[in-house]
Amino acid sequence: MTLIIILIGLAIEHFVGVADEIRRFAWFERYVNWLEIRCAGYPFWNSVLGIIVTMSGPLLLVALLAHGLSEFFYPLSLIFALGVFIYSLGPKYLNPQLDDLINALDDEDETRIQELLSEFSVKQDSFQPDQKLIENILLQANERIFGILFWFIILGPFGAIMYRTTCILWKRQKGIHGNYSEAAADLYNILNWPTARLMALGNALMGNMVDAIEAWREAEGQSLAVNENVICASGLGALNFQHPDYEEELVTDTRIYWLRSLQSLLNRNLVTWLMILGLMTLSGWMA
Repeated sequence: MTLIIILIGLAIEHFVGVADEIRRFAWFERYVNWLEIRCAGYPFWNSVLGIIVTMSGPLLLVALLAHGLSEFFYPLSLIFALGVFIYSLGPKYLNPQLDDLINALDDEDETRIQELLSEFSVKQDSFQPDQKLIENILLQANERIFGILFWFIILGPFGAIMYRTTCILWKRQKGIHGNYSEAAADLYNILNWPTARLMALGNALMGNMVDAIEAWREAEGQSLAVNENVICASGLGALNFQHPDYEEELVTDTRIYWLRSLQSLLNRNLVTWLMILGLMTLSGWMA
């Protein structure tokens, strides 16, 4: 059923879409604020135990709901799992966002272009920083799609919520010093370790394999913190991304070319993941 839930969820996103207002995690921010106010004065909070306490609330709730619904009426648990999967994707679905950016570039709508670029944490007036844009899109593809997909396959709705809330907590604590922040970063890196390598493998299979594998090998290290380097290096290698000296009038066309190439690579990578999951399901490895 895992494959069916994923296919239905992705089909809903692709053909219908989910309003961004529905996929809000402001409740988690308020929950963390509430916990921090009440627990920050205790020694356990500024440690790994503080992260465990923070994450245990929403995860325990999801686990209890999933188990209770499966015991009460199994189809309800499947609907619940589908809802959690769709809710965890995002905060915005990536493919239509890339379509909007490509269309804005094609229409030369500068206001819309800058608005969309800011959503990928990029501000630019020339072609040179486009590598940063591509890297940010690769990283967000991992967080918005592939990470959710992997942990949903492994742990169901529990895994999807665990990954999404970990990403939110990591971004909230990013740049803050302390054991609590370091523990949040460690959890984020641990959850991203398998997804980064699987995404890199997919990039290599679906793109320029030689360059992708070589870039992946060079980015790999002994630390969990190289996940982002692995994703970016393998993606750029798979695209064979370069910075030639383009004429100014060709800059927009070049941006559109690389964005379409990246979008195609990510879509092929996703299809590969789904095909492998389908084969695992047929062989009886997955329920």
